[in-house]
Amino acid sequence: MNLSRIDLNLLLVFSSIYNEKTITKAAEKLNLSQSAVSNALNRLRYTLDDDLFFRSSDMMKPTKRAEELSYPIQNALNLIEQSLSEENFSPLTSERVFKFCLPDIAAGRILPQLAEVFQKKAPKIGVVAVATSKSDLEKLKDQELDFIIASDEALRNNFKTPVGQRFDEYFNSFLIYRDRPKCVGRKGNPFFDDKGAINLDNYIEASHVHVSYDGTIDSPVNDYLNKSNKKRRIAMSVNYVSVAKEIVRTSDYLITLSGHLASFFNKSNNFIIAPLPFETEEYSVRLIWNKRSENDASHAWMMSILYKIQEKNFGKLGDESNHFYTDPNNKYNAI
Repeated sequence: MNLSRIDLNLLLVFSSIYNEKTITKAAEKLNLSQSAVSNALNRLRYTLDDDLFFRSSDMMKPTKRAEELSYPIQNALNLIEQSLSEENFSPLTSERVFKFCLPDIAAGRILPQLAEVFQKKAPKIGVVAVATSKSDLEKLKDQELDFIIASDEALRNNFKTPVGQRFDEYFNSFLIYRDRPKCVGRKGNPFFDDKGAINLDNYIEASHVHVSYDGTIDSPVNDYLNKSNKKRRIAMSVNYVSVAKEIVRTSDYLITLSGHLASFFNKSNNFIIAPLPFETEEYSVRLIWNKRSENDASHAWMMSILYKIQEKNFGKLGDESNHFYTDPNNKYNAI
């Protein structure tokens, strides 16, 4: 299509409606009247020969064509805005607030290290950290979050769009560490043998604690057991690892955690950590971000810090993809 046929201001209207999901909110964001936004949408519909959005309940939902256009249009607008902006990001003066979604143990390791950097290099920069939920990737897609730390296999399975866009159309990531689940119980727990191992019958017989931030008890461990027609009893589901730790410490309950979290759990050496008594697959934990953010100088600065924290805490995992992130321009080594 010849670009001379399109008023590029209409793309701003498209982006606002797509992100805000209502004509009213899009008009407020653009400082236009609702009728002006509606007229602009009608012009774009005519130009592109597609309805683009349709009313559903109290929001405007995108058509398949609008979903296909959303990422390239927003990416192009971001590039234009960044190219024309006269502001240069300065950590010393910026008041940027980064929004993270990460488990509490990850927060406990990463945020104190970020605080050290902020105190020395970025005294006005802030962080908001929220717990994980099933809508995390949608929030990251809509740029309501800046970063997620999670098992990306689980997130990929949960991420669905109306036209089936792939995870890697919207997001990029680098590997933090690989892990496997472990069984944890207090020292003296009768379900473990003298060598600190646990068999399948004892694992099934025991009561279990489960950590869930949204109240669900979905778990890959349950899926592994279901394949063998086995089922464990989850006696308690709690939303804080610290609470689960106290329950396991003072009872014969078991908890299944990632190996990394289990080691953190057992800093005082009060617990037994054992391999699970059935076969499990290794999984990866990654830092994930929206590709739209990659040309933002403040995002690049934060990435450079997170990358150094990753290497400090977990080391280099072989030769994988230039240390887990392909960075041909070296733009994330800013500090």
